[in-house]
Amino acid sequence: MALTLETAASGATASVAPKAITIESQGSASTAMYTVPTGRKFNGYLWTNNQSYWGRINDIDLRPYGSTNASITPLPIQLTAGDVVKSSATSSDYTYLQGLESDV
Repeated sequence: MALTLETAASGATASVAPKAITIESQGSASTAMYTVPTGRKFNGYLWTNNQSYWGRINDIDLRPYGSTNASITPLPIQLTAGDVVKSSATSSDYTYLQGLESDV
């Protein structure tokens, strides 16, 4: 009796394990920090040490309401494939991105 190898159906893709993302950017105004890869999504937080900006997503400045340097509140974000996160528009800021990248 011979053993045979069965292969997965054509077009099937293997699942990729979730990946933790933690990025800090400083001194680089509006520089791309992270792009969500094809077939993936991102759930996490974006924040900065400046009271004026959280950062940029798809070239849109995200500005907090009522935030101060003493109480920076991380912005919860959900991104899809192709979305681009950039650092704050102010070059002296520290911008932080933290979350989980996973399959769609």
